[in-house]
Amino acid sequence: MPPSVVAPAAPAAPAAVEAGQVYRSVQQSPAFQQIRRGYRGFAFPATGLFLGWYLLYVCAQAAAPGLMRRQVAGPVNVAWVLGLLQFASTFLLTWLYARNARTERDRAALGLRWDTQDQLR
Repeated sequence: MPPSVVAPAAPAAPAAVEAGQVYRSVQQSPAFQQIRRGYRGFAFPATGLFLGWYLLYVCAQAAAPGLMRRQVAGPVNVAWVLGLLQFASTFLLTWLYARNARTERDRAALGLRWDTQDQLR
């Protein structure tokens, strides 16, 4: 029988450990925490407001069908108006999020990214 061949053990990757330490230090940095605070300060309230607005629309459909059937203009009723406002609020929220990210967080995040990349070199 041929002797068993044992593959050499893979060398430990010191760069991976070092990269992990760099990313942990970046995550704990005040700059990263500020970016996260900015994101949470916008995303959580906006999500809550939008979810509340959507649930209000759904509950109104179930609880007040007479109100929702009330004609506004011609064949357009309150349900149609509120349904279309759901689309409008989605686009508005998307625009507000993009503007907030561009003006509040993108530059700081890009600077943090460059600093992190420099530390990894």
